[in-house]
Amino acid sequence: MKLAKMVTVALLTLGAMAAHAQMPEPPAELKAIEWMVGNWEGDVHWTMQGMDETGKMTWKVEKDTMFIKQSSVIEMMGMKMTEVGFTGWDANKKKYWSQTFTNYGPTPRTEWGTLEKDKMTFVSDPWDMGMPEGPMTSRSTMTKKSNDEVLFVLEFKMGDTWQKAGEGTFKRKKV
Repeated sequence: MKLAKMVTVALLTLGAMAAHAQMPEPPAELKAIEWMVGNWEGDVHWTMQGMDETGKMTWKVEKDTMFIKQSSVIEMMGMKMTEVGFTGWDANKKKYWSQTFTNYGPTPRTEWGTLEKDKMTFVSDPWDMGMPEGPMTSRSTMTKKSNDEVLFVLEFKMGDTWQKAGEGTFKRKKV
């Protein structure tokens, strides 16, 4: 009986503390990319490794307190590729970071990004995409064309040069 009373008091105390605690404000740098929040869709034209295909892509972006959560689905050539990731701000490095998990690579992709006006660019650390060539480095760029339209470009580093692998325009879905 004494234990039950102690547990009850502890839970009530924790509940009262939680009620008065405030969630930290996200950094200004995350607020600067809140324009991405929403549901988007578009076609992405892929031109890599001899492939010349267009796939449908949906992209969902949500605020998640101190992070931006993103999930996407690409359907192309009878395949469904999915990604889920989080973006945050590293105050020490003064860069955005992103950690993304995919169904087509055995390890997560870590990226570091910058924002210049309406153009966000991320460059990945080398990551294992399950390709015979081994780990790859990617660069993705999102350019805000309007509140309801974004241009997306994906490139891979080949030697000392970047080669475009995919490009498309996403439009914000009206809810």
